[in-house]
Amino acid sequence: MEDNYRYIPFKGVNPVKRLYEEKHLLEKAYDFLKVVIRGNTLFAKGFCQPSEYSGVYEYKLMFTPGTRPMVFTTQPQISYNNDIHMYSRDGSLCLFYPKDRSFTHVSHLFDTIIPWTHEWYLYYELYLLKGKWLHPYVDHRRI
Repeated sequence: MEDNYRYIPFKGVNPVKRLYEEKHLLEKAYDFLKVVIRGNTLFAKGFCQPSEYSGVYEYKLMFTPGTRPMVFTTQPQISYNNDIHMYSRDGSLCLFYPKDRSFTHVSHLFDTIIPWTHEWYLYYELYLLKGKWLHPYVDHRRI
């Protein structure tokens, strides 16, 4: 899965103000996240355990206004393969289809990217059990 959709048009809001708003919303919604802003980028570190039988997944979120948020698994290492929803270029998780506008310049990380990240790990656990990605398929060639 290639990342041809990194840029998200960003209009009308001061990028610095947007970063601090996102930081506030993330910290208010999730006490397990460590959130910092460096320069023009927000970084958040978190973890997810999809079930009591699962291991713990540690991840890092990076968000710069005007680009798509990127989430990387930091522990354990998950290698890219064509069967799971990851971008081959950088190893980030494929959390949404950019052309369907499910994440736009007015979306917030706390109610989109973080829940989608945790859902991704649940589907990854199912993939490990079943050998097949069970999340509904989106043809990335459509539109």
